[in-house]
Amino acid sequence: MEYNKQLKIRSIVLKTFFLLTCALAYSQQKSLKSDQKTTLQQYMDVGNELQKKENYVSSISYFLKATKIAKEIEDKELLSKAYMKLGNSYYYSWKNEKAIEAYYNALAIAKENKNIDQELIAYSGLIAFLPVINKQDKAVDFSIYALSLIDKASFKGEKNHVRVLTTICDAYMAQGNYKAMYPHIEKGIEIADTLRFQEGLVDLHIKKGKFYRHQKNYDKAFECLFYAKKIIDQNDLENPFFPTVNTNYAIGECFYDQQKYNEAITHLSNSIPIIKEGDLEKDNVIKTYDLLAQCHIKKENYKKATSLLNKVITITNTASRKKNIATNKFHDQDSEKFLNQIIALQNKGKEDRQTMSYMFWTIIVATSAFMITLLLYVKKQKANRATFQDLLKKISALEEEEKVALQKPPKKESKNILVDDSTIKVIIGRLDKLEAQKYFLKSNCTQASIAKKTKTNVTYLSQIIRSEKGKSFSEYINDLRIEYVLKRLKNDKKFRSFSIKGIATELGYKTDDSFVKHFKKKTGLNPSYYIKELNKMKSDES
Repeated sequence: MEYNKQLKIRSIVLKTFFLLTCALAYSQQKSLKSDQKTTLQQYMDVGNELQKKENYVSSISYFLKATKIAKEIEDKELLSKAYMKLGNSYYYSWKNEKAIEAYYNALAIAKENKNIDQELIAYSGLIAFLPVINKQDKAVDFSIYALSLIDKASFKGEKNHVRVLTTICDAYMAQGNYKAMYPHIEKGIEIADTLRFQEGLVDLHIKKGKFYRHQKNYDKAFECLFYAKKIIDQNDLENPFFPTVNTNYAIGECFYDQQKYNEAITHLSNSIPIIKEGDLEKDNVIKTYDLLAQCHIKKENYKKATSLLNKVITITNTASRKKNIATNKFHDQDSEKFLNQIIALQNKGKEDRQTMSYMFWTIIVATSAFMITLLLYVKKQKANRATFQDLLKKISALEEEEKVALQKPPKKESKNILVDDSTIKVIIGRLDKLEAQKYFLKSNCTQASIAKKTKTNVTYLSQIIRSEKGKSFSEYINDLRIEYVLKRLKNDKKFRSFSIKGIATELGYKTDDSFVKHFKKKTGLNPSYYIKELNKMKSDES
């Protein structure tokens, strides 16, 4: 009996000890987790401060540490924020492939947690980043999707709402779609004005000024831009550098358009005192110096213009090297992989929400659309055939022009080019030689590589091509490629059997989409249609 009693006491003691041990372990784990969260927040704070000071490389290490801890303590909200901040630092450091991966991770976590606020912020980062890798159309697609989420966000009508709208405006401006941008400017100004959000008001009024400049309504453009300048002068903005330089540049552009070069120089020069050594590679600073140079050219102050252009060339080459390193490491397939995953996230769960009613109306609409499409197709085919015949005539004319091209007298050089006539003639001769060698078909044919081969720099090369050829460098190369492919497809049966991708590669394009876009822009036809009609025509002739 006594033995049983002792066993019960021992059992109670062991159970109590076990419970106390578990409680202590839980308490220690909770305390450790709390300590880790504090450390995580400290890493985020330090990273944010470094990012504000534009020390992006150092900020990356702190945000990486923050993501590691957030994963360990399974704090999804802070993990999403850390990835978002990490993406921004990678973006500003020209680490494109890592930036889009970080944005994707932030977006995936936000969607998993059904956190609309974080999702919108992640989309804002992507929208700002995509034009840098020439994905303007995708940035606009994401902007439209982001707008559909705004009403569900907790920060609707707050500063983050304004920030999202300014980012969306940037996407439309990068695409050149000023008309679509304008309603978002007005909405953003309305909210920012209510909140007295001065940074947002400045940014949006600069954009509004650019909208009116695009419409050549300079009175309204100046009204908006000088209002932005007034806000900067009367308020202590957190980071006045960008709005100040951007406002002065936008005002300078308007005066330059109106041929008021002294006024343009005055406003552009207002930015010079605040530009530091570390700012020289920023796009708005390079643009400021370049526009100053153009103003002095117009005033025939060639000595000052030459000095400014040399400065532009130096800082542009430095910035270009950094951008080229980033671009060379980052291929289209890298971006497409993540963009496709992001689109898949958008589409997730849509199938579950489909109903029989939706299917019924889809069939009705599809049937109607098919009939309309059929009619449009017939009409389009007629137009395409007419375009094709016109194109054949143009190709024949081009072939005739080539026979007499050497007999044409040289063009008169532009007086605005700060290079003597004999040098221009030599550079044009080297360009003609490169054309004859079909250098434009090489995939590594860039403005920098041609400048090197013609023994000049990219700025003078660009000016000479615009003066002598009447087009920009990219237009010049694309026109050469499309004219070449039109003639070769017409005369080379084997070449017509190549895939569109194969033809694009032969022409030096990195993607078939790029080739198709430029072919259609030049001819009004898809290359596949052009090939099909050529084959049909050759078959009829034989």
